[in-house]
Amino acid sequence: MPKRLSRRDLLRVAGCCAVGIAALDAFALEPSWLEIAEHDVPVPGLPRGLEGFRIAHLSDLHLSSLGSVHDAVLAAMKAFQPNLVVLTGDSVEDPNALGVLSEFCRALAANGREVVATVGNWEHWGEVPMVELRRAYVRVGAKLLGNESARLTSGIAVVATDDACSGHHDLASALRDPPAGAARLFLTHAPGIFDELPKGTPRFDLGLAGHTHGGQVRAFGAPIWVPPGSGRFRSGMYTTDKGQIYVSRGIGTSVLSVRFTCRPELPVFRLVAG
Repeated sequence: MPKRLSRRDLLRVAGCCAVGIAALDAFALEPSWLEIAEHDVPVPGLPRGLEGFRIAHLSDLHLSSLGSVHDAVLAAMKAFQPNLVVLTGDSVEDPNALGVLSEFCRALAANGREVVATVGNWEHWGEVPMVELRRAYVRVGAKLLGNESARLTSGIAVVATDDACSGHHDLASALRDPPAGAARLFLTHAPGIFDELPKGTPRFDLGLAGHTHGGQVRAFGAPIWVPPGSGRFRSGMYTTDKGQIYVSRGIGTSVLSVRFTCRPELPVFRLVAG
């Protein structure tokens, strides 16, 4: 007769199965399982022509090659037809990935869609030449902003900073003479900077950042660790005295190609009169 398993043996088997399932999810499933989060953003005095204007927010791509999660992003572009795509840094961490970045941004910019990007810590840490990074964006019709402001063709005003985590931000330059616009965006990479904005900073309708990856690995719904520069922010929508900000969990992974209870995220925002 086969030996009956003891309760302790059954618990060990169950534990091994649970670990195996969690590992499969974290390494094989979740990194490619894109979540799309839709949000309405009220904008006082929004012109009728911008009612329903959609903004797709991509962050922390960490591109080296294109895969199924990027296919899902491009499918979402076709489904939601955003008017503007913003990339808030850590798009690449190696100069050799600039060709992949251009290829991906060319698809994002299809049908004349505006694409605007900022720089994250990994572009600096990976010693990606800023001149070549800018060219990679410009050659496909995208715009790279750092420590500056601009008025987009849509009439939206954008203030953008270079990365604060690596010490390349310059708020004085970014906030110098911001243009008027029908709606105001503040783009940066590491969200901790939002608690460092100086007195007198003009209000914005939406601030966008990434960097945290939402923790990338969560236990009981809480991040185990977030990188320096995150400040009090983890992921999702926050209200500050300067305006609403949204911190994305991002698309890619860093250090380890793993996500656990923290799926890659594509937030899509719709401007509405408020």
